[in-house]
Amino acid sequence: MAHIIVVGGGIGGLAAAARLAHAGYRVTLIEQRYQLGGRVGLLQRDGFRFDTGPTLLMMLDPLERFFAETHRRMEDYLQPVLLQPSYRVFYADGLRFDSSPCIATMVREIAKKFSSAEVPGYLRLMADLSLMLHEVVPTFVRHNYRSVADLLGIQPIRLLWKHRLLSNLYRRIGYYVRDPKLRMLFTFQTMYLGLSPLQAPWVYAILTYMESGEGVWFPRGGMYELVRALERIGVEEGVQFVLGERVEEVLIDGGRAKGVRLASGSTLSADIVVLNTDVPTAYQKLLPDTKLRRRRWRNSCSALVYCIGYKGQLPALLHHNVHFSHDFERNLNDIFVRKVVPDEPSFYTCLSVRTEPSDAPDGCENLYVLVPVPNRSGQDATDVANAVLDNVLGRLENDAGLQRERIQFVQSVTAADWEAMGLWEGAAFGLSHDFFQSTCFRPSNRAPFAGVYFVGASTVPGNGIPMVLISAELLQRRIQTEMGNGITK
Repeated sequence: MAHIIVVGGGIGGLAAAARLAHAGYRVTLIEQRYQLGGRVGLLQRDGFRFDTGPTLLMMLDPLERFFAETHRRMEDYLQPVLLQPSYRVFYADGLRFDSSPCIATMVREIAKKFSSAEVPGYLRLMADLSLMLHEVVPTFVRHNYRSVADLLGIQPIRLLWKHRLLSNLYRRIGYYVRDPKLRMLFTFQTMYLGLSPLQAPWVYAILTYMESGEGVWFPRGGMYELVRALERIGVEEGVQFVLGERVEEVLIDGGRAKGVRLASGSTLSADIVVLNTDVPTAYQKLLPDTKLRRRRWRNSCSALVYCIGYKGQLPALLHHNVHFSHDFERNLNDIFVRKVVPDEPSFYTCLSVRTEPSDAPDGCENLYVLVPVPNRSGQDATDVANAVLDNVLGRLENDAGLQRERIQFVQSVTAADWEAMGLWEGAAFGLSHDFFQSTCFRPSNRAPFAGVYFVGASTVPGNGIPMVLISAELLQRRIQTEMGNGITK
């Protein structure tokens, strides 16, 4: 039975380990921390529970596919709830808008808060994005690239031309809706990938459809239930979990993987090593020197996260909320072009207690705040985290009636913390998704050493839980094609 070592217990590593064990391989997963999940983190303090990384699920198809292909029913492990409304938007001038996956509700809300003249453009946008999503994902996303030539086939070129996939997202959304506030509403979703809407190609508008067309979901018990579900399936499939051990080096002999060396000094042999780590970090620290070690990677932005225990109620806030600054474009240029911390940041808040009442003590709120900031190649937001928090609290006083004296504690995650987790330059969302780091240009899931592979956000197809789950699909397919099957169960 071929032995596979998976390094890293994030969503990609957990899904890959379970898939490969189900396919018949002997799998050992090694995680340097004592908590699995990677960026899908969990904080429990004084009766409050917080998801410290991703706080929502979109595009359930890859998750449903994972359960189906490991011969399980999702409802036996995870119970996602569709949120309605999806989230509330707070504009700086006081306007509030509730976004919904229900077309009829959105039509009424747009007509009421903006203009009925914007409704036809919104409906055209949803129709065009639905078609684009269902054509783009099979062609460009669920694909193991061999070279740039894979983009030169008739079907990829036809779709690039048909949907103008490489045109500018922010400019093109103006063909559908005119109001600047609606343009903000239908473009900010690229920030889920740490990518500026001003610089993003049109293809990433499919994120808007995933959210508005397919809805925003939240698993009962919190996002960490996804980690527990994947771990449980791994255990059922026979995956051996080793926690609290750091891998120092992937052992290569004669150009192929032989195992790993741990920080403790011991070694483990393996036929295949799968790295669920940030790709730049892996080439810098875990693998022998290649030209990829000196490649200049372009990273996403970073983020300041504040987990706030609040004694009292904030009824103006929903489960998910977006707070836009007065100057949306300047805010984005500060982060991605000038690489400085904005004076007046846009930010996101989450109160999972709205859906899961046990996430906070009675009469309290578990307030999660995420503020996009530059990665550590620019101004280090770690140094101004307190000033940013003060700015955010001032805005929440206006938007939600927050009273600072009711704050019981604040626990933060900074760019330095993301970097300590292995994310190059503290880029909370991993590698950037610009054109030359997407599709065939994104780091391959196959390293230039036989038997060494990648899974996760910084390899194909990209960042976000749905894409990471697809990366585990692609990895399994590639390993079974190139290295042969495990013992069939």
